[in-house]
Amino acid sequence: MLSQVSTNSLHAIPRVAVADLQAKLANAEAEITSGEISNPVETLGNQIGLDQALRAQTTTLTNLQSTNAVVSTGLTASQNALTKMSSDAQSFMSTLITAQSTGDVSALASQARSFLDAFTTYANTMSGGAYVFGGTNATATPIANYSGTPQTAVGAAFQTAFGFSQSSSQADTIPASSMQSFLSGGYASLFTDPSWGTDWSQASSTATTAVISPGQSITTSVTANETAFRQLASAYTSIADLGIGKLNGSAQQALIGNALQQISGAIQGVGTMQAKLGFSQSQITNANKSLDTQISTINDTVSKLDGVDPYKAAEKLTNLTTQLETAYNLTSRISKLGLVNYL
Repeated sequence: MLSQVSTNSLHAIPRVAVADLQAKLANAEAEITSGEISNPVETLGNQIGLDQALRAQTTTLTNLQSTNAVVSTGLTASQNALTKMSSDAQSFMSTLITAQSTGDVSALASQARSFLDAFTTYANTMSGGAYVFGGTNATATPIANYSGTPQTAVGAAFQTAFGFSQSSSQADTIPASSMQSFLSGGYASLFTDPSWGTDWSQASSTATTAVISPGQSITTSVTANETAFRQLASAYTSIADLGIGKLNGSAQQALIGNALQQISGAIQGVGTMQAKLGFSQSQITNANKSLDTQISTINDTVSKLDGVDPYKAAEKLTNLTTQLETAYNLTSRISKLGLVNYL
């Protein structure tokens, strides 16, 4: 019995050594692969807290860069939509000026309706599943289709002002002064609050913001409640649906003059919004450059803390491999012996 127990103990000694060498070899291989020490808690000692804090900071900064990419995409979508709005508005202005000069309004209503529909599409631009002009209410469609509540509201306002609809032959009797009073009164009120929010817009007037770097926040949107959006809707709608083809010449001129005033203000307003968003875009670009520098600096510090020397790591791996091979040979020899062979 003593011989059996002693022999088992003798066999167990190299097996323990082999297991220990295998664990060390696995750690050495991991260090070569990752370029980092395999057991930072044991190796770094009281510096482990600093290492973990630096890594957490890197994660935070990297997350900010990811957020900035999403914000940048939204800003680009906004800028593209505003550019199209501005281009359409300038085209419409040229059309109005021509009609004002020639008196030919035969195609104006259909052209205005086309521009109105395009404006609605641009105003309802989405990016990343959110409406870019919705403000903080980014999940609701900012601008309603004209054929719904807006059209009903415009028709009711016209009926209230003149006692008949836009399509009535009586529209020819409306004096220019009465049309001008309507445009600056009952009609204008459709594009101010509360009517604008009731009939046209579900957007929030509060723009979205984002943190783009530690301690730095920026405004990341403009909303469909901006004055320029209201002016565009007003200009297009007035020509599209106030019966311009039924009006007498002087009333037509009053209508066109008002639309020109609105469209001119809208073009300026769109330019101002683009400049505002452009400034936000430049801030993100600068913030990302700063974040890159910070991340690089932190990574260098972390690398010095828990990085491994590739040459020393390779030498360590070679030594451990040699030791393990020796241990295997020794284990093989001992497994063939009993304690009596040593006595």
